[in-house]
Amino acid sequence: MARCNNDTLIAKIGTKPLNKLMEVDFAVLTDIDSCVKVNTKNYISYAGTTATFNAYKTPQDMFNCLAEGCKNSGTLTVTNAVGLESGASFAVNADATEFVAGVITFYIHFPTAGTYNLKSTISDLTEPNQTNAYVYSKEITVQAEGFYPIVLDLSKVPDEQKGTGWTASEVGIILNLEVTPADDTIIPTIGFSSIYVYDSIEDFEVNDVVKIGCIDEFSGDLTVDATDASCFGGGYDPTSIAIERTLTGKSATANYWKLNPLMSRGSQSIGWVIQTTEREVSTTIIDGTEYGYVQLADMNMDECSFTLATMSDNCNVTDSMLNRVNTPVVVDLNEKQFIVLDGTTTTAVDAGKLLFHPSLVGQKVVISYPKQVDAEHFVGNEDALEERRVRMSFTQEQTDGIKLNYVYNNVLITSFPGTVNNEETSFDFTISVQRDKNGNFYEMFRITE
Repeated sequence: MARCNNDTLIAKIGTKPLNKLMEVDFAVLTDIDSCVKVNTKNYISYAGTTATFNAYKTPQDMFNCLAEGCKNSGTLTVTNAVGLESGASFAVNADATEFVAGVITFYIHFPTAGTYNLKSTISDLTEPNQTNAYVYSKEITVQAEGFYPIVLDLSKVPDEQKGTGWTASEVGIILNLEVTPADDTIIPTIGFSSIYVYDSIEDFEVNDVVKIGCIDEFSGDLTVDATDASCFGGGYDPTSIAIERTLTGKSATANYWKLNPLMSRGSQSIGWVIQTTEREVSTTIIDGTEYGYVQLADMNMDECSFTLATMSDNCNVTDSMLNRVNTPVVVDLNEKQFIVLDGTTTTAVDAGKLLFHPSLVGQKVVISYPKQVDAEHFVGNEDALEERRVRMSFTQEQTDGIKLNYVYNNVLITSFPGTVNNEETSFDFTISVQRDKNGNFYEMFRITE
């Protein structure tokens, strides 16, 4: 007799809960770009029988990951007899003192596989004959015809010095490139393209990964609005698609600041931190007048604020406060005043000297001041908003062991953590998912191995 009920179910899957090993990965990308560019069509001279420029023969960008736009230019092709060098000279009209220890990149198009010798000669722009120059030599082995990227590190000792060598000046340089085939049977038809100049190798630090771990929550939904019903029913409004994720974790890699859309590297290498110290006031004579003083040799003199002085061991906290007289010139003081000398109106050794009323000599004062330290410098402004691109990846595991790897190729960090309290700090991010250049909001890979 047939049964009336059906208690057989289809097998299903679920999603495993978060665990402490789960991480969310962010790739933070900034396109390498240079304000000093040389289009090789603007050559000074060439060594060969012919030189032709093709504006449409452009190398693929090999220095950027998923670069936005096209930065490279066309190719100058120089042809010479078999076994001889092929080369060209180019003017770099820029202040060479800014990249004297920097980097020059360019592309060479080789006609076939083989081994080639590259000689790069640098001289001042005022020396077209390159009598005084530095020469960098490199042997290059290529596997097939095509473009090959070259990095010329000017911080390295040159392989050869001509005359007195290259001395950087504000007028610029002449860069001469010569390529000679190691095998005389190779036809030396050589192409040169897209010469860029950078201040330092640090300019190439543009491909970073930030990991957020110890995830408490990774939430958010996809929303899309329905359109009003027409004669034959409604549909979806593609312009209303919105994907926003909220991420909360308790650990992060030390470079998580790169997810801050306003943060970028500054130019300074010296910074300061607030230091508090107790010192005894000594006596000194300046222009025939006695003062008390304390010398703070490590004070950051570029920072004009944040210096405070109080009397030590004074039961009346209010009366212990001393008032700063903000003048670099020595003036008469009363017993509740002090001056910070910067060394500009007295002597250089007086920089960081605090002057007090002579009645305080022998007494102790507590001083809070900006102490000079070596530091990395960062600035927060809108300059980085359009330069930095962020991708996101996370892996979700199903109960049947299958892993789903989601990749979001274009996300915006719309909120960055800044809260500090007396509990364990959490890193809270709000992430807006945008379409990538292919029109996709995300990709998903089902991992079955």
